[in-house]
Amino acid sequence: MLGLLSLNPIVVGAADPASDFRFDPVEHWAARVLTWVLIAAVVLVSYALFAVLRGELNGVAGRSIMAAGVVVLPLFSVATGMLLVFVRAGSVEFCASCHHVMQAYADDMKDPDGTGIAAVHFANQYIPGNQCYECHTSYGLFGTVEAKLHGIGEVYRYYTHTYRQPIEMWQPYSNGDCLKCHANSIKWLSIDAHTDEDMKEQLFDDRTSCMSCHDPGHNVRDTPAKASS
Repeated sequence: MLGLLSLNPIVVGAADPASDFRFDPVEHWAARVLTWVLIAAVVLVSYALFAVLRGELNGVAGRSIMAAGVVVLPLFSVATGMLLVFVRAGSVEFCASCHHVMQAYADDMKDPDGTGIAAVHFANQYIPGNQCYECHTSYGLFGTVEAKLHGIGEVYRYYTHTYRQPIEMWQPYSNGDCLKCHANSIKWLSIDAHTDEDMKEQLFDDRTSCMSCHDPGHNVRDTPAKASS
């Protein structure tokens, strides 16, 4: 249900005019085409079942209808749906849809008076969109695959109510997820601690956490420090 809602163009419609600058026409129309394909598949399968019961599904035309409704359209729907879900699973709205677990983190990030790293980044729009995903996913293809695999497990635990609170990250937050954007930027290099060779080596090796100097990523009550990233 979560995935289907994420594909619904009405549910995910742009509520913020600023989102128009990030409008993707391919994703927009693919979601609409997928909706009509799903409707067509349901109609064809229903017709095929009705015709089978009446003994009228014969000949090339009948077999073609059956193949389209049972094989071709479902395969197209699954392939297109998976691609769209993977893209939209990175949105803040998708993450916050696990209300009992992640809503507090999304609210903290959007708090204009928040002092955590997530709130500061969001208020200044350092990351224009998909903020949760961008900060919690390592760089490169492997990082994306790793995030999707862990995400599937998190969705499973949420719907089976097997998650534990307060939640904890599956591993301590890596400096690499900060440095992939900040390393060697002008602002980063202006801090003496960042240019000190010994400290720089410790930061890049994860021996010293960025959080040892900066505020935690989130300030959510009763949540362990390592869950704040």
